[in-house]
Amino acid sequence: MLKLGHISYSNCFPPHAGIVTKQVAFPFTLVEGIPTELNRLLYDGTVDVSPSSSIEYAMNPGRYLLLPDLSITSRKQVMSIILQSRVPLTDLDKKTVALTTASATSVILLRILLELLHKIHPSYIRYAQGAENPSGRADAFLTIGDLALTQAAMPGYSYRYDLGELWHEFTGLPFVFALWHVNYTKEIEKELCALYDILILSRSYGLSHLQELGHEYADRFKIPAQKLIQYWNSFSYAFGDDERKGLLQFYDYAAQLGAIKPITELKFWTKK
Repeated sequence: MLKLGHISYSNCFPPHAGIVTKQVAFPFTLVEGIPTELNRLLYDGTVDVSPSSSIEYAMNPGRYLLLPDLSITSRKQVMSIILQSRVPLTDLDKKTVALTTASATSVILLRILLELLHKIHPSYIRYAQGAENPSGRADAFLTIGDLALTQAAMPGYSYRYDLGELWHEFTGLPFVFALWHVNYTKEIEKELCALYDILILSRSYGLSHLQELGHEYADRFKIPAQKLIQYWNSFSYAFGDDERKGLLQFYDYAAQLGAIKPITELKFWTKK
């Protein structure tokens, strides 16, 4: 049976809301995890389809197909990809920046903003957010997901930067954080056709019920309802021309960093 990955953060909830709430029939298996876990499960074939970090597609060229018209994209601010710093961002050169192990895409985005935009070259360390506190050993630290959305300002870290907002100021484009990747084989084609229709119905349900879902699921995500609704409204869950431009611009900068090889083409699954 086909397996669909589901990012456990609240940003993935609207497009999967119809599935999660059982308002849309779902005859497959849902596998929940954080982005880096789902990247691994997708790569090794444990899940067949998943919203997955946009950098995952570029790091494994030719391995995946993308489902059309689906993404998790910040229009301007993202609210949940946050850099807290002791000093202004432009003063981080040769200082220590702690990078969360929970996301690959956000780490590359931060590096683009620091190294390419501001010509800043800090020393990077890694930490497991939620399990480790990097404040004692870093001048700045990156946090993502619901923790970043709800985390109070760390004492001594008076500068707070929203990476989606910084990207939009830099490029004028939205930022694509996740795409629905398919670990494609011919054997799943029939199920994939059914899944795609389900995803479109599920997204339609979620986006048309944001207010009631925000109030119903606020406790689950530990985020006040109005903030959760505001957060969901900051995203595009489609993939049109602007999202494509933003994604390809990200890939171009990531290639300049040497993080990926140049990507000039996106390969989509098409329903037959």
